[in-house]
Amino acid sequence: MKINPGEVKKGTILQIEGKLFRITDISHTHMARGWATYTFKAKDVITGKTNTFTYQSTVTLEQAEVQTINSVFLYKAGTSYSFMENDSGEMHDLEEEMIEDIALYLKDGLDVFLMKHEGNVINIILPQTITYTIESTVPGIKGDRSSAGKKPATLETGLEVQIPLHKEAGQTVVVNTITGEAS
Repeated sequence: MKINPGEVKKGTILQIEGKLFRITDISHTHMARGWATYTFKAKDVITGKTNTFTYQSTVTLEQAEVQTINSVFLYKAGTSYSFMENDSGEMHDLEEEMIEDIALYLKDGLDVFLMKHEGNVINIILPQTITYTIESTVPGIKGDRSSAGKKPATLETGLEVQIPLHKEAGQTVVVNTITGEAS
């Protein structure tokens, strides 16, 4: 499917020079009376290598044809993560290096979407927010501040985030999987 650089978002899978790349970061510049320029940081879906591509807004890009399938994360065994498609019951085991940027967000029984291209799983789409239990944190300290205070915490999956001062170990916190912020 053909798309313009301005339509590309984080997570979009592009087909560039016969390879599949997942967009991880986007920057946009626009010079006066000139064309806009888009720079994409992209991860090769197969090799995991990161590349940078720059395009003018007049270029047409090729978005890869992918299926999005409702699935559930089952468990982690060593460096392998197991997922099951909800409709067919088909199982997929993915190695940690393929999903390293989202691995700490995964917890048993989490509903996710698998992205498949030509029958192969190429990416995992997380829910926008996930609720976790706080495993450990430091005590909150009161004091003068111009904004709401935060403190470090480790969640049940090992994910480390900044949480509000009033939260304690054993309580739950909601994490935005896009920004990594907890509330």
